[in-house]
Formats: sequence, C-alpha cells, structure tokens
Amino acid sequence: MRIRDVRARLIELPYPRPFVPSWAPEGAHRSMSAVIVEVETDEGVVGVAGGDMGHSTGPLLLETIRGWIRPRLVGMDLFATGHIANHLRYVAEYVFPRPWVVGVAVWDAVGKACGRPLYQLWGGHSRKVRAYASFGEVRSPGQRVEDALRVVSEGFTGLKLRVHADTVAEDVAQVAAVREAVGPDVAIMVDANQAAARWRYRPDGTRVLWDFDRALTTAKEFAGLGVAWLEEPLPRHDYRALRELTAASPVPIAGGEHNRGIGQLVRMLEDDCFSIYQPDANESEDISALRDFGAMAAARHRRVIPHAWATGLGVAGNLQLCAALPNCDWLEYPYDPPVIVPEAFHVMLAEPLLPDSSGLVAVPDLPGLGVELDRAAIEPLTVQQV
Repeated sequence: MRIRDVRARLIELPYPRPFVPSWAPEGAHRSMSAVIVEVETDEGVVGVAGGDMGHSTGPLLLETIRGWIRPRLVGMDLFATGHIANHLRYVAEYVFPRPWVVGVAVWDAVGKACGRPLYQLWGGHSRKVRAYASFGEVRSPGQRVEDALRVVSEGFTGLKLRVHADTVAEDVAQVAAVREAVGPDVAIMVDANQAAARWRYRPDGTRVLWDFDRALTTAKEFAGLGVAWLEEPLPRHDYRALRELTAASPVPIAGGEHNRGIGQLVRMLEDDCFSIYQPDANESEDISALRDFGAMAAARHRRVIPHAWATGLGVAGNLQLCAALPNCDWLEYPYDPPVIVPEAFHVMLAEPLLPDSSGLVAVPDLPGLGVELDRAAIEPLTVQQV
C-alpha cells in the first residue's frame, strides 16, 4: 500500500470571546489556527491528523507540505513508518520544526489499514485515561475557585492552573485558594510557562522571569499544598539547572513539550532533567518514537504525560499515545470555560472526545485515531488548502 497524496488545510476556530492565554505576549486571541492533514493511499485509505498552529506558522506548514513533504512521501510504502519518520526529521531540522502531525496522519492510515486503533497496535495498555482540565488563562484566585469547582462538579479529578504573577506569594495564593475549595482529593497541576523566552512576557509587555531560586522556592511552597507537579519552571535548554531543580524539588518537575526531536528528549532523560516528560505527538517527534521514548522513561521510573493543548483532533493523537504507555496516568484536556470548550475545540470531529462523569476519556475503538472528520463543519472554517 503506497501513499498517493498528502493534503492539508488551515482552519480558523473563532472563540466566543477574546482569550488571553498565559503564554501569549501578543495579547488576546480571537481564534485558534489549526492544521488538518490527510494522507491518502492508493487503496483508498485516508489517514487524518491535526494540531494547533500559530496564525503565521500554519501557512508555513502548509507550504512545507506542498514543497517538501508531499514530493518525498508520495509513492512511499505506507508501512515504511521508520523511513517516513526519517524524512520528517530532515524536514524538522532544515525546513520546518513541527512536521509531526503528518506522521500522526500516516499512523492513522496504518491503523485503518490494519483495522485496529493505534493503542492496540502498540500494546493496548489502557482503554480509558484520566483527564485533567487544563486551564489556559491567568485569572484571580476567586475566579479560579469558581472555575475549579465547576470542573470538579463535572467529573474532573484533576486541573491545571497557570501562574504568572510578580511574586511567589501571589502565585501561591491562587493555588492555595483552589486547594481549599476542592479539598485534598483533586489533583492540582501548576504550569509556570517559563520554557520559552516569548512566554515569559505578559500581554502588556512586562516580564515574568523565573530563576532557579524562585523555581525552588515556589516548589517548596507548593509541596505543602499537595501540587501534583510544577511544569516548565525554567528555560527548556537549561539542562543543568533543570536537573538540579528536579533533584532538589519536593514536588515533581515536568516539562519537555517543546524540546524538539528524540535526541533532545533522550538527552534530558539521561540528564534526569524531569520527573515527568511531556512530549507532544503533534509537535515534538514522530508519535511512534514517542512510544519508544515512553518505554525508555519507564525503565528509569519516570512518567511520560504528553502535552496535548490542541484541538480535538490533536488530543485524539495524544490520547492514543497515552493509552499505549504504562507510565502515563493523565491526559491533558484543554478546558477553560467559557472559551476553551469542546463545542469550539472539537468542532472538526463528528463525535467530540468527552470525559465521562468520572473524568475518564474512553479511547475510541475505531481504527487508527478512532475519530472521524465532520467535513461539513470544517468547510466554512477553512482559510487555506494545499
């Protein structure tokens, strides 16, 4: 079975109100850009995948698919997945750093050709994965208490807060207020968004820059609040500081979502930079290689909990990866009402991926990623195609 075509479209998902994520120095977002990729074979099997993109990077990926990826992949054996991944690694190194959504579409086609969901092809560890509600904005402690109580009432047993205040005391106040409201049994994750330089700025242009001392002080404060992990407290390439922080911190340190390629991931694992590694199947590396990395991390008693801040189609790929890993116990589920809700983020899916009343997301039993596109829904949202 050979690849006959690689297609892609860029869609814009409008938000019901402007959204100001903690990692966005440019200010309010009025929509999300997302890319949907289709890999078609000569036997009519079509693999589909998708991921979020910036308003400028989305068109760059489409151009990369048209000019670099399609000419290389057309005619290739669909099941030569390692060879295909190496082509994408070349593109990632020299042309565009995030071509991995194409690889997810290839694997969706492989699963469909085999008649099995990917997590079963990769060992089938879990049929359901616990989801935590991943908030995106920085809001007041009072507002976050209301938000936390809402998602807990809906069945979530975990949630992620963003901390981006001037002082440690202000960050701790938000987490402490939520902990008091939800009680001891709800997992609270905290993301500092310090991994990339541009994230360390607020929309008004002021900086929130953590150093090692602030990261460790914050971790010690969070330990008394039962925080499940502290995410991205330092720059992503400061391996020595990350290793020292992980060794000294009383709470697990997590990160790695935007470290690119299997080489960087293995380097961080060997250096013991994190207790929890968070590669993303749409952004970090070939999804099958991430499964291999998960096995390496498990051998070192480290967890892999993929980053999955993405549309429903992007979550679907990471859900299959989570379900195949024995050392993954959470699925990141973007949910920050009233803006980040399934009605907006999962609109491209015929059936949205929804947690049940216990906060578990069932892994679909359909082949591949187990989801189908709602083409009628995405057609009016499409702004560019190749």
